[in-house]
Amino acid sequence: MTINRGSEWKKWNFHVHTKGTNKNDQFSSSTMDEFFHTFFKSAYQNNISAIGITDYFSIDRYLDTIKYVSEIDEKLNPINQEKLFDDSEVDYIKNIYIFPNVELRISPTTKKGKFINLHFLFNPDKIDLLENEFFNKLSNIDGYLMNYKSICDYGKFLNPSLQEEQFYKYGIDNYNLEFGKIKNLVESNKFLRDNSLIAISSKSNDGVSGLKDYYEEFETESGALLGTIKSIYKKSHIIFSNTDSDKQYFLGDKTSVGEVISHTGSLKPCVVGCDSHTESTLFNRFTWIKSELNFEGLRQICFEPEQRVKIQNEKPDFKEDKVIIDKVKFHSPNNIFYRDDIYLHPNLNVIIGGKSSGKSILLYSIAKTLLPEPSILKNDNNEEKYNLKSIDPNFNFEITTKAGISQKMDRDIEENSIIPDLKYIPQSYLVKLAEPELNKKGRPLNKLIRDLIKEDDEYKIKYEYFIKNVKQDDKDRQTLIDTYFELIDNRKNIENDLRTKSNKTVLETNIASNSKKVEELNKAEGLDKEQLEKYKHIQDKKILLQQVTADWKTDYENTQNLLSQLNHFTDSLIETRNNTLENLKLLSIKEYYTDKLNVIDLLKNRLSELSEELNIKTDGDKKYFSLENPFKHKLDELKREKKILEKEIQPFQKNNEIQKQISLLNKSITDDKKLLNEIDILSKKLIDNSTLITNCYNSIFELYEKTYNEYENIIEELKDRTIELEKDRLKIDGIAQYNFPKLYKNLYEISDGRKASYRNYPDLIDEYKKATDETKFEEIKSQIKTIFDDIINDNYSLLQRINKKHAIEVLLDDYFFDYWKITYKDDKLGEMSTGKASFVILMLIIGLSKSKSPILIDQPEDNLDNRSITKDLVYYLKNKKLERQIIVVTHNANIVVNSDAENIIVANQKGQNNMESTSIYKFDYINGAMENTFPINKSETNLLKSMGIREHIAEIVEGGKEAFKKREEKYGF
Repeated sequence: MTINRGSEWKKWNFHVHTKGTNKNDQFSSSTMDEFFHTFFKSAYQNNISAIGITDYFSIDRYLDTIKYVSEIDEKLNPINQEKLFDDSEVDYIKNIYIFPNVELRISPTTKKGKFINLHFLFNPDKIDLLENEFFNKLSNIDGYLMNYKSICDYGKFLNPSLQEEQFYKYGIDNYNLEFGKIKNLVESNKFLRDNSLIAISSKSNDGVSGLKDYYEEFETESGALLGTIKSIYKKSHIIFSNTDSDKQYFLGDKTSVGEVISHTGSLKPCVVGCDSHTESTLFNRFTWIKSELNFEGLRQICFEPEQRVKIQNEKPDFKEDKVIIDKVKFHSPNNIFYRDDIYLHPNLNVIIGGKSSGKSILLYSIAKTLLPEPSILKNDNNEEKYNLKSIDPNFNFEITTKAGISQKMDRDIEENSIIPDLKYIPQSYLVKLAEPELNKKGRPLNKLIRDLIKEDDEYKIKYEYFIKNVKQDDKDRQTLIDTYFELIDNRKNIENDLRTKSNKTVLETNIASNSKKVEELNKAEGLDKEQLEKYKHIQDKKILLQQVTADWKTDYENTQNLLSQLNHFTDSLIETRNNTLENLKLLSIKEYYTDKLNVIDLLKNRLSELSEELNIKTDGDKKYFSLENPFKHKLDELKREKKILEKEIQPFQKNNEIQKQISLLNKSITDDKKLLNEIDILSKKLIDNSTLITNCYNSIFELYEKTYNEYENIIEELKDRTIELEKDRLKIDGIAQYNFPKLYKNLYEISDGRKASYRNYPDLIDEYKKATDETKFEEIKSQIKTIFDDIINDNYSLLQRINKKHAIEVLLDDYFFDYWKITYKDDKLGEMSTGKASFVILMLIIGLSKSKSPILIDQPEDNLDNRSITKDLVYYLKNKKLERQIIVVTHNANIVVNSDAENIIVANQKGQNNMESTSIYKFDYINGAMENTFPINKSETNLLKSMGIREHIAEIVEGGKEAFKKREEKYGF
């Protein structure tokens, strides 16, 4: 069975001589059989698929070659009588496309005195007409017949002094034709124009470059020669040359397409052949041609000289086998669907057909079989686009990759897709993506661009790190807001405590008064001056001890709180460290920082130990520290001092009544001093609290700016990912934007509508502002601060059920987002037509996608005008197919023809058009190259087999015939 994938890359040898060639025959084989055995063995080993059998002024060697191939099954080794070729070699050789290459010499001569080599490559299907339409007509215009006797006569005429056996060689070496006569013959002979291609040598010794050298030396005297050079080029279709200079010039890369067409008539492909005259050089040079193996396929290189011809060793358009769909197959036991394999080309496959012909079903089946995420396969109502089981209850579909891996649509849910990251763009999908952007919403498209940027692992890691930072900012912001309102509550508590304390002046007056009374009572106790001084000193120490004990208690509580917060902080640090280290790819890097950052674990352990030290145990009524720590030591010291003071004061306490009075007064003094100390502490706390509130406020807005900078930074880091698109004049500018509508909505929902405080900030809060409106961070930050202050100071009216803390959380939420502004050819996406915007989105999907897996597109031309299709879409598909396999459903002739689709799949549903078909399938398919052409065969009742692929295109696709004409005219052919 012949496998047809359309226009495939094959090795062609355009110029090879065989034994018995009319000139310079250096082949050493003793017989023709021996020669052709060597010839075809070499072709087989070098994987040559097409051969131009070349001879001077003759096709006799071509006929010899064809005859040998026709008898190849019967060829035996004369020594052992075994077959010369095995079965695989025979099959291969019989499928080699062999065509005649007639080499002529034309005048004028080059600077080196050589005639120019000109080749006619003929359609072998018309070989029986060549004698009359070509050779006889050449003889008529020159007077010499193209045969042995005529050439001998010509040699004898030129040099009669030669020996008889030398006349033929001399005649061949010197026989030439004026190019003007050949030009007239071709222009007057439709057969030659339709069935031959002219190839001209570009070498300097026997090619047109030799004429150019001659012209450049005698430019002032050779105006007619320049006309001859242009005339030769304009009548030629192909250039024999492998120089980079020629390849660049004839493709318009060196100057311009217009200039080349002006000077040479058309862009031209450059090809090479081995030009062998000995066995040792057979097939040592070749040209890669992308076409079917026929004359029409060869003609395609003239229409697409850049992409259909490559002179290089390796096969062009390399793609990994694992990401190429090699073939697909419907499993349809009831013959609802075509059941044979449908082969695909690694480049561009186009599916055409009439209405409801099954073209979109084929594309959908590929997508459904491979896509792991099914959402894009469904309509807006969440139903599948095609209920294939309702068409055929036993329906299944199978895909096989170039790597030989197969997968069916119906399979176990655990079986992952063999090509999970292909792109499927269903009909109208691009329009739906474009419309939100045109309506200034833009969120789905923005997410799409972001997801495409993240397809590159390097940039995905960067974006994930950014997200982690932003989420940490969210947590830190919440912590700061919690702290801020805790500080506000603390301030209220301190102020309330201060209000409950006595007046400071009253306390100081009372202390002085009571101290004087104590002094008088002590005198009444009979204490002398020295005793009074000592007693007073002990009393002061006792009061100080009470104050120190109070300070000990305060310090203990504060230290406990500090250790608790630090423990919480280190827990967060450890989590962040572990998550980051887990994502590091390089083992050496991970091990280094795992070791170095163990210091966090040491800190955590130390904090846990310190917290444990401060735990107080209880034993009945007794409380005690079980572990040694500074607080325990200090408490023990205070207890000892208290016992000492109580012992020291006993001798001075003789009169119980007086001592009771002194004790009461001392207690009052102690209490008043304690109150004074508490007032001082509260006043200091109030000052410190105000400082903390201010610092926390500043930290909140420093973090607010940090969050914004995270967006600025990630946009800068992702910029490189979009630069490559600029070669297609597509530009993506990342911008840190602010979601004004979301802020308006959220504040509106918590605000008292009667007072509508949100209306006081029109530059920030406005129901008509869009998420894509200009974002000026400093202005936004200033407005946010103003609203913040107004909420705290009761100048912003909230709903009764909404507290200030919640309002601040809403206000300070992260409303920033990374927005990707798109321009194409200096037009902004939001200002384009829906159709053009759809095309730009298609460019984004393909251009940004890092994957090399296939792209499936259903009718990308929808809503595009013809100019956008021919100028933009066709050009884009034509270049992108070199990077990824593309499968397109279309009804536009320009996409089919001018994007030079390698493989055209024609779909037909029986009964859907005026032409009936005897195919056994309801949904039928056929595929092939656009150069596959033959007129409608009225005796063939199977519609798809009744005409060539080219004829199907012309009949099915509107404007098909015109598209072919435009393609052939594009480069002046």
